[in-house]
Amino acid sequence: MKTIKWLKTSIVLQSIFAFFCITSSLCFAINRYFDLSIFFTLGNTLVYGWLINPIGLISVVVGLILFFSEKSNNENRKIIGKKWILFIVFFVIDILLYFTAGVLLAAFTGGV
Repeated sequence: MKTIKWLKTSIVLQSIFAFFCITSSLCFAINRYFDLSIFFTLGNTLVYGWLINPIGLISVVVGLILFFSEKSNNENRKIIGKKWILFIVFFVIDILLYFTAGVLLAAFTGGV
């Protein structure tokens, strides 16, 4: 059951992606409201974890590929059940986090 194993791995990868999105936004907010420049530097460093790191989307694509390759077997389909829907949920969450973090980055740093 590669899909179930990848789902567990994907949860960890999605958590890492969400951590970078949320933490970098929080660092920029702290810098903006409390004027602590160390948080600006930390936020700039953490941006690389979500801006150019496609770990979230790659884990979703690989998970869906594994699911569609294993769903032809009736036994595998029964074991997987509705758990494959988490990959769709992860995709929506990734898109929301990415755009929200991008908008907050522009807002807190005075971008475009």
